[in-house]
Amino acid sequence: MGPSYSVWRIECWITESDMRAIYPRLDLLATWALLGFLTLLCAPWVMPSNKLYHQFLIVLLWLPGLFALKHVEFRKHLLKPEFVLFVLLGVWTLIVTLIHSGADVLSSLKLPFYVLLSLLGVVLAAQQRKYSIESQLCAAALVAGPFALLSVVKVYYLAGNDLGHRVIALGLWDTVIMAAHAVGALLVLGVLLSVRYRSGWSKFLILLAIGAMGLFVLLSQTRGVWIALVAAFIVIVLARPTRLGVFTLCLGGLGIAIVALFFPEFLAQRGLSYRPELFQKGLAIFTESWMLGVGFGEYGITVDALGRTFKHPHNLYLDTGIRWGAVGLALFFMLWASVGWRAWHNRRVDLGLALLGLWTFSSVSLLTDGIGLWFKPNADWMVTWLPVAIGLVLAVKEDASEAIATESVKAGLDHVR
Repeated sequence: MGPSYSVWRIECWITESDMRAIYPRLDLLATWALLGFLTLLCAPWVMPSNKLYHQFLIVLLWLPGLFALKHVEFRKHLLKPEFVLFVLLGVWTLIVTLIHSGADVLSSLKLPFYVLLSLLGVVLAAQQRKYSIESQLCAAALVAGPFALLSVVKVYYLAGNDLGHRVIALGLWDTVIMAAHAVGALLVLGVLLSVRYRSGWSKFLILLAIGAMGLFVLLSQTRGVWIALVAAFIVIVLARPTRLGVFTLCLGGLGIAIVALFFPEFLAQRGLSYRPELFQKGLAIFTESWMLGVGFGEYGITVDALGRTFKHPHNLYLDTGIRWGAVGLALFFMLWASVGWRAWHNRRVDLGLALLGLWTFSSVSLLTDGIGLWFKPNADWMVTWLPVAIGLVLAVKEDASEAIATESVKAGLDHVR
């Protein structure tokens, strides 16, 4: 029973009747949180201000997540490595913030709780019986497609810019790199979850959305995001090797080699954007304050050649070490690694593979363009806290699958007896 049961357990997923049995009292809250999750992913395209966006999230995502904590059947599924590590990271952040207590300490102390409530809301939204988390993420990709295309039209047709101009998104994602992060993340999810739709209008529409998001990412001219997409594709091919995947990977490698050989200026434009110097000087700041970091306090990295001071090293991991010290950096690495392990462990199911792609994309893109962890919901949440949230969802689903499998085995043994 060992090997076959193990494989069956991995493939087992929660059906509607199973969910009804496990979460009998959370239906209304889950539907409420679903609206909030879609707001988190889709509303930035149309919201006029960040303040209104955050107010909608309070009502639609954070409140149902908070109310769900009243239910023991919801709380007991939160005791997962990802959640425990997040809580430890949040507590350490609060400790460091209090030690460094500045003028605006109360506003800073709120930020870990914003993330906590968002994670709870996403886990709750995933328990909605009619619309799975996979369907919700696909819907976000479908919404992103037309708006990504409209962003391209606005920048190049309506504003009359040439192709040397970098595209930015409509709405709140109005900075080049962060918009590329958000759209790139939705592109990865759209590609890997589109396999759920074999044919028909749904498949056609999501392919159009994927094409529009791909065009947006290309015209963002953000090389860190391009490299991250290539890395995600390589990992996905290795995780689920197919002839088509290997062939496409080889073809892509050949294409990159041709571009590097015949059009090197395309890859070399803007040079390395002073990333090595930013990293070197950021590392020096980390070594000076490695125990407790600088917290939410400001620090600067001056690039001599530009005569300009940057507020972060453009590397999320280094910024985390600078701000939260070696302990904070270690806790974040443990949290991030646990999400990656969860994705790899569940790579045979659609959501697990999608998370693996998103996690890889995020891990690589944040090496050169990450600005920090603790912010109110923004575009970079798509590559920082969204992977953690999906990892928690997978952990809960895996736990429920194990419970269902155990009950089924017990029922079978009782029947034999």
